[in-house]
Amino acid sequence: MALYSGVTGKISIKKGEEAEKDIVHMASWNVELSKEIIEVVSFGNDYKEKIVSIKDWSASADGTADFDTDGGQKALVEAFENGEKVTANFYLDENTFLAGDCYVESLSIEHAADGKANISISLAGSKAVTLTVPTPPNGNQ
Repeated sequence: MALYSGVTGKISIKKGEEAEKDIVHMASWNVELSKEIIEVVSFGNDYKEKIVSIKDWSASADGTADFDTDGGQKALVEAFENGEKVTANFYLDENTFLAGDCYVESLSIEHAADGKANISISLAGSKAVTLTVPTPPNGNQ
């Protein structure tokens, strides 16, 4: 069983043909996969039938604001302003990650007089998110 820690986790984005950029100083991230379940009601049935419908995904991250000139957080603000699609990668370790195209849904920046500036990022998935896991040696599962 693989155990992941915050030491091996990271987030990166890629805009178009630009190089992948790390989103630095994030304290946490979350990727949520969801599936719509539709209820089917028919005459004569005592119970509802349910069927699986369309899937969706979203993601969020929180951490310290850092708008370095060439940084990933600045690239997210630009993608938000321009309505650009980005590819986001959420790493559990260097070989295990979730990746998908998305739009920056919201950015929240908070700064207190006695503390550091924080940023919260929300991403809305567009099409499928994929999970990449390392292939075990000799094809063993």
